[in-house]
Amino acid sequence: MSIVILTAEEKAEHQKLINIFYDRKILAAEDIYANRKILQILLEDTGAVLEFAHDGKAAVEMFMANPEKYDLVLTDIHMPEMNGYEAVRQIRALGGRGKEIPILAMTANVFREDIEKCLAAGMNDHIGKPLELPVLIKKLKKYL
Repeated sequence: MSIVILTAEEKAEHQKLINIFYDRKILAAEDIYANRKILQILLEDTGAVLEFAHDGKAAVEMFMANPEKYDLVLTDIHMPEMNGYEAVRQIRALGGRGKEIPILAMTANVFREDIEKCLAAGMNDHIGKPLELPVLIKKLKKYL
């Protein structure tokens, strides 16, 4: 067992994160179990509620079933059945909540043209893999 001791400043920052993310619902489309687990571990102390879809098609179906349930969507790009680009296009085409919900790509494709392709597909932003906690938190704070 390890014990983590936080400074007063770190405790205050942690409490701010909990206040921002507590009970916020995030739909995450990710086909690789290890990546889902990493995301879950990174966000476990924030109070955010993660729901996972194993591919883009499942994410679209989950969103369509209850669009008001989610505060943000994270999506991988390369997934079987339906990739992240198509999933975002379908969510955006729903109108209403589908047009306004923040959608962020999570992908190892980090070249400028990859980021531009994500934005052109209708995503609001891009997070490179491997996920880095400070970057993930910064982007989530921006959109939540």
